[in-house]
Amino acid sequence: MKNIDMTHKELIEEVSANLFKQSGKLESRRSWLVMRNYLEQLDMEQLKSMLKDHE
Repeated sequence: MKNIDMTHKELIEEVSANLFKQSGKLESRRSWLVMRNYLEQLDMEQLKSMLKDHE
């Protein structure tokens, strides 16, 4: 599992990139900021779980 050594910020970057890739469209900056704020509130295990679910 590659995300085991990632920092919290790196996990947020990876999860947000995966979510946008999955949606298949560009979101507005406001939507992107709302999503990023939400992800920043999650702990490391929650972020890792999200990545695992999308692999």
